[in-house]
Amino acid sequence: MKPKLMATKQNGMAMVSWLVVLGVVVFFILIGIKMIPTYLENYSIKQVLTNMENDRAVRSMSPAEMKQSFLKRLKINSVYEFDRNAIQIKKEKNGTRFEVSYEIRKPVAGNVSIVMAFSESALISAQ
Repeated sequence: MKPKLMATKQNGMAMVSWLVVLGVVVFFILIGIKMIPTYLENYSIKQVLTNMENDRAVRSMSPAEMKQSFLKRLKINSVYEFDRNAIQIKKEKNGTRFEVSYEIRKPVAGNVSIVMAFSESALISAQ
């Protein structure tokens, strides 16, 4: 005669499983909180470059004046965490290439950081 096996029924996740799931969700929320402002700043930089492409006054500026105009426009758009060395201005036959390549590191927890690299450019055509 075989003994009857008791059927066990699983009712849901255990408390430890819920804590693990909650920890993962909190971690991704923390990463999102760190990344969203940086992407909004990058969007502002893109908008400034687009405005500089369309502004006729910028076309007659020297590279140093273009850089100063760009930095002033960033301050107007509340972009303060920006490295001035990330700006490169190159002359091309169609005009002036205004390039912005930068990298931002945001600490998450302990020695873990998020690294975001951005590269934007605008071609400011000659008059």
